[in-house]
Amino acid sequence: MERLRRTMLFIPGGSEKVLTKGLGLDVDSLILDLEDSVAAEKKASAREAVAEALKGSDFGRKEKVVRINSLKTEHGRSDIDVVVRGRPDTLLLPKVEKPQDIRDYDVRVAEAEEREGLAPGSVGLMALIESPMGIVHIDAIALANSRIKGLLFGAADFTRETRGRITSDRFELYYPMMRILLAARVAGIDAIDTPYFDIKDPIGLERHTQQAKDMGYDGKALIHPSQVEVVNRVFTPSREEVEYSQKVLKAFEKAKAEGRGATQLDGKLIENVHVAMAQRILKIAEMTGLTGVQMRR
Repeated sequence: MERLRRTMLFIPGGSEKVLTKGLGLDVDSLILDLEDSVAAEKKASAREAVAEALKGSDFGRKEKVVRINSLKTEHGRSDIDVVVRGRPDTLLLPKVEKPQDIRDYDVRVAEAEEREGLAPGSVGLMALIESPMGIVHIDAIALANSRIKGLLFGAADFTRETRGRITSDRFELYYPMMRILLAARVAGIDAIDTPYFDIKDPIGLERHTQQAKDMGYDGKALIHPSQVEVVNRVFTPSREEVEYSQKVLKAFEKAKAEGRGATQLDGKLIENVHVAMAQRILKIAEMTGLTGVQMRR
């Protein structure tokens, strides 16, 4: 597990006020957006502001992510050239539809790294999957390049292209969500759920977030600070989960010491698969820095 990505918050690129607020939030990643949230006439100034913010602001443990414009637009190349000067952790690539898209970004980013004196591969990539074509090629996209750190589902554009709608239970999105998840797991990278677009509906947000966690997703993209608490809470192990995971490891170690490959705990079989799941829960808990009464109940 490279890093936590429970909460990935979009903020408009070039807005110093919003960035200052975002830096004070308990999120794992800040996505400085140069695409949808920036008007065409302001993109040049926004990308310069983002590069300066990356260099001059204290992000702490937060992942520094920038959503650039597509290389298919007039802004994409300039975004990469300027933003890489600020040494972002990750670039979020919009509207990725095939593995060649990833390879094209890799070439451009490698050129920018060399100009800036950065080690090859310093800047990671995350693919935003927003179309049926992206789902059709999702396996190849996930495995296209070693820079790829994760796949982020963009349900709004995806649903526009399918001519459907996003419902409260999201049955209509289970297929693309599982395709993204499986491709991410095969590639050993993160799967991030789509934003929830009704910022005044915390109940719906929690329902969708819990769905994503139950599927196996690593986190969720956010569009408003009010969504941070709910998503962090769902994707952070509870005290009960942590305590049970500790009991699983203790019981399994005891069984191993006695020459057994499996055991029982509270009437349930415990073997290697359960140990791996318990270890992941404890690793996430450790990375959050939360212990004891601070853990969600």
